[in-house]
Amino acid sequence: MTYSSGKLDFSQVRLVGSNLILRTWKLVDKHSLIENANNLNISINLRDQFPYPYTEKHADEWIKMTATSIFSTNCYFAIEVENKAVGGIGIMLGEDVHRCTAEFGYWLGESYWNRGLMSEAVRLMKDYAFDSLLQLQRLHADPFSSNIASVKVLEKVGFQFEGRLRKSVINRNGEILDQLVYSFIRE
Repeated sequence: MTYSSGKLDFSQVRLVGSNLILRTWKLVDKHSLIENANNLNISINLRDQFPYPYTEKHADEWIKMTATSIFSTNCYFAIEVENKAVGGIGIMLGEDVHRCTAEFGYWLGESYWNRGLMSEAVRLMKDYAFDSLLQLQRLHADPFSSNIASVKVLEKVGFQFEGRLRKSVINRNGEILDQLVYSFIRE
């Protein structure tokens, strides 16, 4: 698939791993989404656009937005484990002169942590992005410096540390933190 700041169709994508599936969000995911996303331990490491508390209204809006963005420059998938959507992962394709790059983001319900699931999901999504998006040269993620688990996931799947944006973000507790820059470059 090539793109030049155009729209792509991600609606039929289903990525199957050993322990999980990456797929589009569905209406039936609503309650599982609320159950897993409504957690300060998750939202503390994410941008403010990820709401907390995470309500039914937020879940409705998210599922509707992802359903209408299937022809988009963004790709948002549910992380399905044991037939439940327990997290999310996505890539946001760059535009204009940044059309050869994409930003990477993800989260996972706390009861699914420390099982290797996020490493598997990130690897699947990274491989899909580079196999499918022919213009993509660079995939980057920018975790908060306090999010050690995310850093470990990125390093485990081959992302390289590029730098530190000092005192560049404020988390939900009002703490000013550094943001780290990790990337994976097409070789």
